[in-house]
Amino acid sequence: MIISEIRKAEALTSGEIKLRIEKKAGENPMKSARIAFSNLGMRKTKLRNGVLFFLAIEDRKFVILGDNGINKRVPKDFWNNTRDIMQEHFQKGEFVQGLTEGVRLAGEQLSKFFPCDKNDVNELSDSISFEIGEENYEK
Repeated sequence: MIISEIRKAEALTSGEIKLRIEKKAGENPMKSARIAFSNLGMRKTKLRNGVLFFLAIEDRKFVILGDNGINKRVPKDFWNNTRDIMQEHFQKGEFVQGLTEGVRLAGEQLSKFFPCDKNDVNELSDSISFEIGEENYEK
Protein backbone atom coordinates (compact mmCIF):
# COMPACT_ATOMS: atom_id res chain seq x y z
CA MET A 1 0.00 0.00 0.00
CA ILE A 2 2.73 2.51 0.94
CA ILE A 3 4.99 1.47 -1.93
CA SER A 4 2.13 1.87 -4.41
CA GLU A 5 1.50 5.36 -2.97
CA ILE A 6 5.20 6.19 -3.47
CA ARG A 7 4.91 5.12 -7.11
CA LYS A 8 1.75 7.20 -7.62
CA ALA A 9 3.37 10.24 -6.02
CA GLU A 10 6.53 9.87 -8.10
CA ALA A 11 4.41 9.70 -11.26
CA LEU A 12 3.54 13.37 -10.59
CA THR A 13 7.08 14.59 -10.02
CA SER A 14 10.71 14.07 -10.92
CA GLY A 15 11.34 14.02 -7.16
CA GLU A 16 12.33 10.80 -5.43
CA ILE A 17 10.50 9.68 -2.29
CA LYS A 18 11.91 7.18 0.17
CA LEU A 19 10.66 5.74 3.47
CA ARG A 20 13.12 4.68 6.18
CA ILE A 21 11.98 2.94 9.36
CA GLU A 22 14.36 2.52 12.28
CA LYS A 23 13.91 1.23 15.79
CA LYS A 24 15.43 4.30 17.46
CA ALA A 25 16.57 7.75 16.33
CA GLY A 26 18.77 8.54 19.31
CA GLU A 27 18.92 11.98 20.86
CA ASN A 28 18.76 13.82 17.54
CA PRO A 29 16.20 12.44 15.05
CA MET A 30 17.20 15.00 12.38
CA LYS A 31 20.83 13.87 12.56
CA SER A 32 19.74 10.23 12.27
CA ALA A 33 17.55 11.13 9.28
CA ARG A 34 20.47 12.92 7.60
CA ILE A 35 22.70 9.88 8.09
CA ALA A 36 20.03 7.60 6.61
CA PHE A 37 19.50 10.07 3.73
CA SER A 38 23.18 9.90 2.86
CA ASN A 39 23.47 6.12 3.36
CA LEU A 40 20.52 5.54 1.04
CA GLY A 41 22.24 7.49 -1.75
CA MET A 42 19.57 10.17 -1.81
CA ARG A 43 22.10 12.96 -2.41
CA LYS A 44 22.96 11.39 -5.75
CA THR A 45 19.77 12.32 -7.59
CA LYS A 46 20.34 14.50 -10.63
CA LEU A 47 18.18 17.42 -9.44
CA ARG A 48 18.91 16.87 -5.72
CA ASN A 49 15.16 16.48 -5.21
CA GLY A 50 14.88 13.47 -2.95
CA VAL A 51 12.59 13.38 0.08
CA LEU A 52 13.02 11.04 3.00
CA PHE A 53 10.26 10.11 5.42
CA PHE A 54 12.20 8.89 8.44
CA LEU A 55 10.40 7.09 11.30
CA ALA A 56 11.89 5.92 14.59
CA ILE A 57 9.22 3.56 15.90
CA GLU A 58 10.34 3.10 19.51
CA ASP A 59 11.13 6.79 19.97
CA ARG A 60 7.84 7.76 18.31
CA LYS A 61 9.63 10.41 16.23
CA PHE A 62 9.55 11.23 12.54
CA VAL A 63 11.31 13.61 10.19
CA ILE A 64 10.56 14.74 6.65
CA LEU A 65 13.87 15.65 5.02
CA GLY A 66 14.26 17.18 1.57
CA ASP A 67 17.50 17.49 -0.37
CA ASN A 68 19.20 20.79 -1.25
CA GLY A 69 17.54 21.09 -4.66
CA ILE A 70 14.14 21.11 -3.00
CA ASN A 71 15.12 23.36 -0.10
CA LYS A 72 16.48 26.01 -2.49
CA ARG A 73 13.16 26.27 -4.34
CA VAL A 74 10.38 25.82 -1.81
CA PRO A 75 9.13 28.05 1.04
CA LYS A 76 10.66 27.50 4.47
CA ASP A 77 7.44 25.98 5.87
CA PHE A 78 6.98 23.68 2.85
CA TRP A 79 6.69 20.44 4.87
CA ASN A 80 4.68 21.80 7.82
CA ASN A 81 1.22 20.87 6.47
CA THR A 82 2.39 17.37 5.55
CA ARG A 83 3.99 16.93 8.97
CA ASP A 84 0.84 18.11 10.77
CA ILE A 85 -1.46 15.79 8.83
CA MET A 86 0.83 12.83 9.40
CA GLN A 87 1.07 13.63 13.10
CA GLU A 88 -2.73 13.70 13.44
CA HIS A 89 -2.93 10.19 12.00
CA PHE A 90 -0.01 8.91 14.08
CA GLN A 91 -1.60 10.20 17.30
CA LYS A 92 -4.67 8.06 16.51
CA GLY A 93 -2.49 5.01 15.82
CA GLU A 94 -3.18 5.27 12.06
CA PHE A 95 0.41 4.80 10.93
CA VAL A 96 -0.17 3.43 7.43
CA GLN A 97 -2.78 6.12 6.74
CA GLY A 98 -0.42 8.81 8.01
CA LEU A 99 2.41 7.60 5.82
CA THR A 100 0.32 7.18 2.69
CA GLU A 101 -1.23 10.62 3.18
CA GLY A 102 2.21 12.17 3.73
CA VAL A 103 3.62 10.55 0.60
CA ARG A 104 0.58 11.61 -1.45
CA LEU A 105 0.91 15.21 -0.29
CA ALA A 106 4.65 15.19 -0.98
CA GLY A 107 4.03 14.10 -4.58
CA GLU A 108 1.40 16.79 -5.09
CA GLN A 109 3.57 19.53 -3.56
CA LEU A 110 6.73 18.50 -5.39
CA SER A 111 4.91 18.37 -8.73
CA LYS A 112 4.57 22.16 -8.59
CA PHE A 113 8.34 22.67 -8.34
CA PHE A 114 9.63 19.47 -9.99
CA PRO A 115 7.04 18.26 -12.51
CA CYS A 116 7.50 14.84 -14.05
CA ASP A 117 8.56 14.84 -17.68
CA LYS A 118 8.41 12.10 -20.28
CA ASN A 119 12.12 11.29 -19.85
CA ASP A 120 11.94 10.94 -16.07
CA VAL A 121 13.95 8.05 -14.64
CA ASN A 122 13.25 6.45 -11.28
CA GLU A 123 16.63 7.12 -9.68
CA LEU A 124 15.98 5.38 -6.34
CA SER A 125 14.25 2.18 -5.39
CA ASP A 126 10.67 2.63 -4.19
CA SER A 127 11.14 -0.07 -1.56
CA ILE A 128 10.93 0.71 2.14
CA SER A 129 14.26 0.73 3.95
CA PHE A 130 14.47 -0.75 7.46
CA GLU A 131 17.08 -0.78 10.17
CA ILE A 132 16.10 -2.92 13.11
CA GLY A 133 18.98 -3.57 15.47
CA GLU A 134 22.12 -4.24 13.47
CA GLU A 135 20.21 -5.34 10.37
CA ASN A 136 19.51 -3.16 7.33
CA TYR A 137 17.19 -4.29 4.58
CA GLU A 138 14.68 -3.13 2.01
CA LYS A 139 11.25 -4.50 1.30
